[in-house]
Amino acid sequence: MLLFVATSGFCQEAGELKIPIDSLKGKFVPTGIRIGAEAVNITRSFIGEDYKEYQFQADIDFYRYFFNVEYGILERTFTSENGLYNVEGSYLRIGPDINFLHRDPDMSALFFGLRYGMATFSDKLNYSYRDKAFGDGTGQVANNDINAKWFEMVAGMKVKMWRMVWLGYTARFKFGVDTFENNELIPNIIPGFGRADETVVWGLNYYLIIRIPVRKEPRSIVLPAKTN
Repeated sequence: MLLFVATSGFCQEAGELKIPIDSLKGKFVPTGIRIGAEAVNITRSFIGEDYKEYQFQADIDFYRYFFNVEYGILERTFTSENGLYNVEGSYLRIGPDINFLHRDPDMSALFFGLRYGMATFSDKLNYSYRDKAFGDGTGQVANNDINAKWFEMVAGMKVKMWRMVWLGYTARFKFGVDTFENNELIPNIIPGFGRADETVVWGLNYYLIIRIPVRKEPRSIVLPAKTN
């Protein structure tokens, strides 16, 4: 009898049968929405005068899978002795994750996933020059509302800390972006991607997250035991 109980996934206590959650229908109905903000970027934005970036992310679970939406804005300025470079724009990333801790009672996540990223941004370079024949002068080159697209492989964790408060991190391997080599001004930074002169970029983000439950996931269902 004990062997039958162990191998069938049922347990009988006080005349009742408990069926584990994995044997129930409706497992792909979402149980919660997580909304987070990137902590490092926000901290740098308050400290620095030439760097402003705010990045937010949200996900919703479908059993062991998550669908993610990430959005951010960036404004950054680089200053040198003979010029000033400025870039500003926004970016969006979407994609799925698979959670390897989907049976964790706290709903923590150890995940691997994919992202499709896109950015719209403008940048400009104001520069000064010296010419012995024609004298000193200034100039400007700019890109207005250009688009970039890329792909990412991601991995990370999201861990419950206290009630609705979570912490998480995401490691990113970014690739497949256009380097804009034919532009008069080659961008220095692509919002959401990183350096524009590299086709492969690594990234790491840390998130402060709030999880909003939309339904309570049952751990088991109790049925009356059959009587002879």
